[in-house]
Amino acid sequence: MPETAAYDPLLRWIHWATAALFIAAMLIGLYCGLQPPGTSPRRELLEVHKSLGITLLFLAILRVLVRARTSAPPEPRSFGPMVLLASRLNHWALYLILFAMPVTGYMFSSAGGYSLKYFGTFSWPRLFAGDKAVAHNGEIAHDTLAYLVYVAVGLHIAATHWHALVLKDETLARMWPVAGRSKPQP
Repeated sequence: MPETAAYDPLLRWIHWATAALFIAAMLIGLYCGLQPPGTSPRRELLEVHKSLGITLLFLAILRVLVRARTSAPPEPRSFGPMVLLASRLNHWALYLILFAMPVTGYMFSSAGGYSLKYFGTFSWPRLFAGDKAVAHNGEIAHDTLAYLVYVAVGLHIAATHWHALVLKDETLARMWPVAGRSKPQP
């Protein structure tokens, strides 16, 4: 049997590391949003949330650089034009989120006077210190993008399950951490 056409191994590793960190940051952010401001463990968890966000920004940059230097496997033949369009739109939305969420969170924290410690080690510089407009706009953008996160991630996970469990095509194998074997396509 031929080897499944898959993405570069480093790109697959970045994808799954991003997925794990992204879901953790998303769940922490959701939980903290339900807790009263200034309380514990909300404060401590927000530090982790922000640190995960910055880590995700650096992973997104690395992902774009690796993707630019590697080729993508061909799309499965089962993809029609609408599936291909939906897939591309969702992936672009996920990339937008990976860049915009940490940036808007940084704007909000930097301008709003909130802690910017990276996993308790050092503090990021405050480029927008005391700018109330930047703090307000960063908070609104970050909160608004959070809803887009739930939709885009939900669609991505649902589509992955649809392809793996219902269509049983090679979509998941292209990004699986260890490239699997596939049946030859007719």
